[in-house]
Amino acid sequence: MSIEETIFILRLLAGLSLAGFLLSLFIVIWRNLNQIERGAAPAHSKYGYLVQEQPQQIGAGERWPLRPILTFGRAGGNAIVVNDDFASAEHARIILEGGKWWLEDRQSRNGTHLNEDKIKRRTILADSDVIGIGNCRYRIHLHP
Repeated sequence: MSIEETIFILRLLAGLSLAGFLLSLFIVIWRNLNQIERGAAPAHSKYGYLVQEQPQQIGAGERWPLRPILTFGRAGGNAIVVNDDFASAEHARIILEGGKWWLEDRQSRNGTHLNEDKIKRRTILADSDVIGIGNCRYRIHLHP
Protein backbone atom coordinates (compact mmCIF):
# COMPACT_ATOMS: atom_id res chain seq x y z
CA MET A 1 0.00 0.00 0.00
CA SER A 2 1.38 3.37 -0.99
CA ILE A 3 1.65 6.43 1.23
CA GLU A 4 -1.13 8.19 -0.73
CA GLU A 5 -3.53 5.30 -0.12
CA THR A 6 -2.71 5.30 3.59
CA ILE A 7 -3.31 9.07 3.86
CA PHE A 8 -6.59 8.70 1.95
CA ILE A 9 -7.81 5.97 4.33
CA LEU A 10 -6.80 8.04 7.39
CA ARG A 11 -8.64 11.08 6.03
CA LEU A 12 -11.70 8.95 5.31
CA LEU A 13 -11.67 7.52 8.84
CA ALA A 14 -11.25 11.02 10.34
CA GLY A 15 -14.19 12.29 8.26
CA LEU A 16 -16.41 9.38 9.31
CA SER A 17 -15.45 9.89 12.95
CA LEU A 18 -16.35 13.57 12.72
CA ALA A 19 -19.68 12.76 11.05
CA GLY A 20 -20.47 10.20 13.78
CA PHE A 21 -19.62 12.70 16.51
CA LEU A 22 -21.82 15.39 14.95
CA LEU A 23 -24.70 12.93 14.54
CA SER A 24 -24.40 11.87 18.20
CA LEU A 25 -24.36 15.51 19.30
CA PHE A 26 -27.44 16.25 17.20
CA ILE A 27 -29.32 13.29 18.75
CA VAL A 28 -28.48 14.37 22.32
CA ILE A 29 -29.62 17.95 21.66
CA TRP A 30 -32.80 16.73 19.92
CA ARG A 31 -33.73 14.48 22.87
CA ASN A 32 -33.14 17.26 25.40
CA LEU A 33 -35.30 19.69 23.44
CA ASN A 34 -38.10 17.13 23.17
CA GLN A 35 -37.99 16.46 26.93
CA ILE A 36 -38.28 20.16 27.65
CA GLU A 37 -41.08 20.57 25.13
CA ARG A 38 -43.06 17.61 26.45
CA GLY A 39 -43.21 18.97 29.96
CA ALA A 40 -40.08 17.66 31.62
CA ALA A 41 -40.28 20.94 33.52
CA PRO A 42 -41.76 20.77 37.01
CA ALA A 43 -45.52 20.10 37.10
CA HIS A 44 -46.26 23.49 38.63
CA SER A 45 -46.28 27.04 37.41
CA LYS A 46 -47.45 30.45 38.48
CA TYR A 47 -50.69 29.80 36.57
CA GLY A 48 -51.66 26.38 37.92
CA TYR A 49 -51.67 22.88 36.50
CA LEU A 50 -53.73 20.10 34.92
CA VAL A 51 -54.11 16.59 36.35
CA GLN A 52 -55.21 13.60 34.32
CA GLU A 53 -58.02 11.81 36.09
CA GLN A 54 -59.69 8.40 35.69
CA PRO A 55 -57.60 5.69 37.34
CA GLN A 56 -58.25 3.18 34.54
CA GLN A 57 -56.44 5.38 32.02
CA ILE A 58 -52.70 5.09 31.39
CA GLY A 59 -51.03 8.19 32.82
CA ALA A 60 -53.74 8.90 35.40
CA GLY A 61 -52.45 11.32 38.01
CA GLU A 62 -49.92 12.85 35.63
CA ARG A 63 -49.58 16.64 35.98
CA TRP A 64 -48.77 19.38 33.49
CA PRO A 65 -48.04 23.01 34.31
CA LEU A 66 -50.36 25.53 32.71
CA ARG A 67 -48.78 27.73 30.09
CA PRO A 68 -50.35 30.63 28.18
CA ILE A 69 -51.01 28.24 25.28
CA LEU A 70 -51.47 24.54 25.97
CA THR A 71 -52.45 22.13 23.18
CA PHE A 72 -54.07 18.68 23.36
CA GLY A 73 -54.10 15.99 20.71
CA ARG A 74 -52.80 12.67 19.45
CA ALA A 75 -49.93 14.22 17.47
CA GLY A 76 -46.52 14.28 19.12
CA GLY A 77 -46.14 18.05 18.80
CA ASN A 78 -48.87 18.79 21.37
CA ALA A 79 -48.04 19.85 24.92
CA ILE A 80 -50.36 17.09 26.14
CA VAL A 81 -50.36 14.00 23.94
CA VAL A 82 -53.73 12.27 24.31
CA ASN A 83 -53.44 8.50 23.83
CA ASP A 84 -57.04 7.87 22.86
CA ASP A 85 -58.54 6.71 19.56
CA PHE A 86 -61.28 9.35 19.87
CA ALA A 87 -58.80 12.23 20.06
CA SER A 88 -57.87 14.16 16.93
CA ALA A 89 -54.27 14.97 16.02
CA GLU A 90 -54.85 18.61 17.05
CA HIS A 91 -57.90 18.30 19.27
CA ALA A 92 -58.17 21.29 21.61
CA ARG A 93 -56.25 24.06 23.31
CA ILE A 94 -56.28 26.19 26.41
CA ILE A 95 -55.18 29.80 26.05
CA LEU A 96 -54.71 32.66 28.48
CA GLU A 97 -56.23 35.79 27.01
CA GLY A 98 -57.35 38.96 28.74
CA GLY A 99 -56.59 37.49 32.15
CA LYS A 100 -59.00 34.57 31.59
CA TRP A 101 -58.40 30.96 30.63
CA TRP A 102 -60.27 29.77 27.55
CA LEU A 103 -60.90 26.28 26.21
CA GLU A 104 -61.48 25.85 22.51
CA ASP A 105 -62.07 22.85 20.30
CA ARG A 106 -59.80 22.75 17.23
CA GLN A 107 -62.47 21.33 14.89
CA SER A 108 -61.99 17.85 16.28
CA ARG A 109 -64.06 14.99 14.95
CA ASN A 110 -65.52 13.94 18.33
CA GLY A 111 -65.62 17.29 20.10
CA THR A 112 -64.27 18.59 23.40
CA HIS A 113 -66.22 18.42 26.65
CA LEU A 114 -66.20 20.71 29.66
CA ASN A 115 -67.76 19.23 32.79
CA GLU A 116 -69.38 16.55 30.57
CA ASP A 117 -71.02 19.11 28.24
CA LYS A 118 -69.80 19.36 24.65
CA ILE A 119 -68.53 22.88 23.92
CA LYS A 120 -69.64 24.60 20.73
CA ARG A 121 -67.41 27.70 20.98
CA ARG A 122 -64.59 29.13 23.10
CA THR A 123 -65.49 28.74 26.74
CA ILE A 124 -64.05 30.33 29.88
CA LEU A 125 -62.49 27.87 32.34
CA ALA A 126 -62.83 27.95 36.12
CA ASP A 127 -60.88 26.23 38.87
CA SER A 128 -61.66 22.47 39.12
CA ASP A 129 -63.33 22.28 35.70
CA VAL A 130 -62.93 18.91 33.98
CA ILE A 131 -61.94 18.82 30.32
CA GLY A 132 -62.95 15.71 28.37
CA ILE A 133 -61.16 14.56 25.24
CA GLY A 134 -62.25 11.12 24.07
CA ASN A 135 -62.17 8.89 27.16
CA CYS A 136 -59.55 11.05 28.92
CA ARG A 137 -60.37 13.61 31.60
CA TYR A 138 -58.18 16.48 32.82
CA ARG A 139 -58.96 18.62 35.89
CA ILE A 140 -57.67 22.17 35.84
CA HIS A 141 -56.28 23.77 38.99
CA LEU A 142 -55.90 27.53 38.64
CA HIS A 143 -53.76 29.73 40.87
CA PRO A 144 -55.22 33.16 41.57
